[in-house]
Amino acid sequence: MEVITVTDVSGMYTEIVTGFDAASFTHEWAENETWQIDFDIAKSEHNAFAFDLIKEEHTICFQNQAFVIKKVIYGANAAQLYKKVTAFHISNTMQDGFQYDEKTGTLSVLACLDFIFSGESGSMGFTYTLYDPNKVVETVQQENFGNGNYLKLVQEMLEDYKLVMVADNKHLSFYPVEDYGAYTENQIRYNLNLDGVTMEVDTTAFRTQIRGYGKKKEDDTYYFAPITYTSPLANQYGIRIQDPVSDERYTVKGNLERRLKDDLQDYPATTITVNTKLAVPVTRGDYVIFVYEPMQLNYDVRVVGITEYPFTTKPPTVTLSNTKKNIVQILARYLTKEVAR
Repeated sequence: MEVITVTDVSGMYTEIVTGFDAASFTHEWAENETWQIDFDIAKSEHNAFAFDLIKEEHTICFQNQAFVIKKVIYGANAAQLYKKVTAFHISNTMQDGFQYDEKTGTLSVLACLDFIFSGESGSMGFTYTLYDPNKVVETVQQENFGNGNYLKLVQEMLEDYKLVMVADNKHLSFYPVEDYGAYTENQIRYNLNLDGVTMEVDTTAFRTQIRGYGKKKEDDTYYFAPITYTSPLANQYGIRIQDPVSDERYTVKGNLERRLKDDLQDYPATTITVNTKLAVPVTRGDYVIFVYEPMQLNYDVRVVGITEYPFTTKPPTVTLSNTKKNIVQILARYLTKEVAR
């Protein structure tokens, strides 16, 4: 049985947590977005000390990872006291540090990280590593990078350099999106281990053209003329213009062109969520084979979110995503069949 402990903010007291509601305990991870645990606990004579330790800013240790309690709902049912607890992974405490300075220039990932964690708050105990064996992460021309809390700046960096962050307590590992996760033979399949599937398709922000403006020189002229990128899908759906990008960091045309192609929402915002009915060996970031015959889907898809219920037999809920290219292929195949019916 997994052991959970709670430690007070001073680090003086640590106690094993017992008597929590097993069915309420969820462990949720979503790539570059959230990592948290939630559970309910009622006070008893057997867990009174641990119950009292469970309060804001105290730390829960689960699966050798630290989670800081950020939200507690206190309640009572007659004489029975209870708490509803939400704790976020300790990596989120980056938001407590602030870098007041700003930096401009062509910066690597490590240069950005060194700058972020050199703020007045210091490193706060965080360390970091970049894994880029294929040398695909380019330097980026940054303009006025900084003046924000550490978490906000790291999130900006993840977007600028197309990275995935993996936290092991306060050690942060960064991977290029295309290099993160392994292709596996594990299947999530209809009539095998798949109980249901939801595919949400939203074209509210669907656009087919975007314009970009780079940096201006001292004489108020641009280093290069504004660029307009038009998606091939404009031939089918017409010109739908997205808000332009104006970014003083870009003095090289090719860099801005890549940015425009990445920013243009020329595909429906799509999320695939599956409810498994058997334990499926899924690992964060890995690709699994997703087979759903009723929709005639058979693709390698990436695990970008997992909600687990570790103290029950309930299997996990898994959120799947794909590259922009493959999402378009999936939808084109499925929606074309729907129209033909």
